[in-house]
Amino acid sequence: NVQGAMNLIDACIDKGVKKVVALSTDKASSPINLYGATKLTSDKLFVSGNSYAGGHETRFSVVRYGNVMGSRGSVIPFFMS
Repeated sequence: NVQGAMNLIDACIDKGVKKVVALSTDKASSPINLYGATKLTSDKLFVSGNSYAGGHETRFSVVRYGNVMGSRGSVIPFFMS
């Protein structure tokens, strides 16, 4: 998750991609294991990619979706209230 995110950020900047939307999961919300921590790190890399891009046109954003209903960190309860 970490190295792949950085490779993608570099490639998008190098190729002049204008907009990049990274899809995250609820695993990155309050991670309890290494897998969740790498997902969170990936999210943070994409967000910091905006500063890293400097004067290039590439802009990065991250959206998180609740992929497992009822799991810890899921956004589904947020939208139901």
